[in-house]
Amino acid sequence: MVVDDDDISRTGIVHILTETPGLEVLAGLDHRTAATWPGWAEVDVAVVDAADERRGDDQFPGVAVVQAIRQVNGHATVIVLTGHFLDGAVRRRMREARADYFYHRSQLSDAARLRATVLDPAGSVPEPLDPEEEIRHGISAHSRVNAAVAYALAQDLPAKLRERANPRSRAWERLRREFNQQARLAAMTSDGRVPDRPQDLPSLPQISRFLAWATRVKTRGLDSDGSRGLDD
Repeated sequence: MVVDDDDISRTGIVHILTETPGLEVLAGLDHRTAATWPGWAEVDVAVVDAADERRGDDQFPGVAVVQAIRQVNGHATVIVLTGHFLDGAVRRRMREARADYFYHRSQLSDAARLRATVLDPAGSVPEPLDPEEEIRHGISAHSRVNAAVAYALAQDLPAKLRERANPRSRAWERLRREFNQQARLAAMTSDGRVPDRPQDLPSLPQISRFLAWATRVKTRGLDSDGSRGLDD
């Protein structure tokens, strides 16, 4: 199965793999269709593009596809293709989603290498180049980035953060608490320090910064304005 939102790329990969002896290509799907496709249990190999920069909610929709595969199929080989090979967020999220392999698009830019990789992939999803990047966002080994993104999108949290009416109300405190039950973030200031006073929950600016990092979709007015936060 091939998953890619770019029609030309998807069609080309399907065509190349269809002509590969020993492979049967079931279909080529876009991310939205793939995330709810009912046939993943029958797939042996999935080639999934990680990103779609046109998305306004989460620019790494390939993560949801990998999660959908793993919900019903633990044996499938999941190969991720991406132009965001160095991006720490997509590396973290694909590791959480349990992808098997991780390739830059340029590594599979010709037919022979693409065929060879699908038949015999190597490597794994790499660790981030900058380990402190996650720490600056309050992320630890116990954090759940994908669960946090899913919760934020389900609750329309980016839109609420843009409006940010009555930011010190009990409703916001409850939202912060419920968000962090999913995310498990440590409180951090805008410059990546532990707050001077004890604080159990991430502030609204920290949540905004985290979501911009995890999804590459900025929440305007909050993504860099740590001075308005409850932790500063």
